[in-house]
Amino acid sequence: MDMRIEKREAFYVSGYSVKANEATHERDLALLREKYESKLKSLTPLLYFVAWIAEDGEYTLLLGVQAQNQTPIAKGAPCIEVPAGCFAVGVVPEGTPIMTAWGDFFETGIPALGVAFDVEHGVYFGCFDETGGCELWTPVIKADI
Repeated sequence: MDMRIEKREAFYVSGYSVKANEATHERDLALLREKYESKLKSLTPLLYFVAWIAEDGEYTLLLGVQAQNQTPIAKGAPCIEVPAGCFAVGVVPEGTPIMTAWGDFFETGIPALGVAFDVEHGVYFGCFDETGGCELWTPVIKADI
């Protein structure tokens, strides 16, 4: 997996969400994409999937687009701020299942960069571009920032 470090300003993502866990993540993301991808891509070709962990160990998974300020894309659609930060970014090899990619990203990609997870940031995300390519982003702490 190609890896890099990138700083990013805060931004908002609005779209459609579902409660998920490690066992259902891949299926839930596939269902969100099946149900909402064409609707979201009519707004922009760049789609985000954002995950944040709840206290019970499960998390919310949101598939959406970058929103203007805190304005949801539709009535009742959740809108979440992704705080500014320093992120480890991994390019998912074509044909790699998302959960496999996340595992490789956390187990080998991030340690190879020599950074630590920024657990206080709390928001992990990925994005699908117009060609179907996928990047994974997670907040990290880098010594020189």
